Amino acid sequence: MPRTVDLSVPRWVHVAFVFLLIGGAFVAGVAALLDLVVEGLGLVESGYLPSLAAAVLLYLAICAVLFTRTRGGDGGSVWSAIPDSQYTGRHAESGGIARKEQEDAIRELQDERE
Repeated sequence: MPRTVDLSVPRWVHVAFVFLLIGGAFVAGVAALLDLVVEGLGLVESGYLPSLAAAVLLYLAICAVLFTRTRGGDGGSVWSAIPDSQYTGRHAESGGIARKEQEDAIRELQDERE
């Protein structure tokens, strides 16, 4: 019997890599632009460190906003992006019919409760 080794990488590793790759490019670019603006206006002699700190804070704020927006709604379900009218149409074969039946049952229970 042949032995196999699973070399797949967890999703969080991919996310962390992209976070650092895109974040590093964003922070470096914004910090450089802010430094050019600050020095161009003659506000300070060398403003790269404050510009770098501002760029890091801006990137973290953008990531926090994106994180909260993607975590809201239906518990992160992929179905939250699909309109209810497409459950029995385009997405019927990928579980749309079952999803529609589940949501209808939940609505019925909520209506009975009221």
